[in-house]
Amino acid sequence: MIITKRISALAMAAGMAMIAASPAEAVNSKVREACGADYKRFCPKYEPNSTKARQCMRSVGKRLSVGCIDALADAGEIRRPKR
Repeated sequence: MIITKRISALAMAAGMAMIAASPAEAVNSKVREACGADYKRFCPKYEPNSTKARQCMRSVGKRLSVGCIDALADAGEIRRPKR
């Protein structure tokens, strides 16, 4: 149960690790939820909110899930890609 809670906390923080300009900046819950699986898939070896995690998620780019990309665009963090 404790491990599940920790994994959930890491997943929710994943969006923050990806796009925040600094670790202290908050990201909306939609982005955290939509990007959590991407973080766990591509960048789990990095601490959420770390510079390395943000760099890793940025390097993934177009391989991010459509849901994550849409959430980031809705939040105004990235320009909506043309499809």
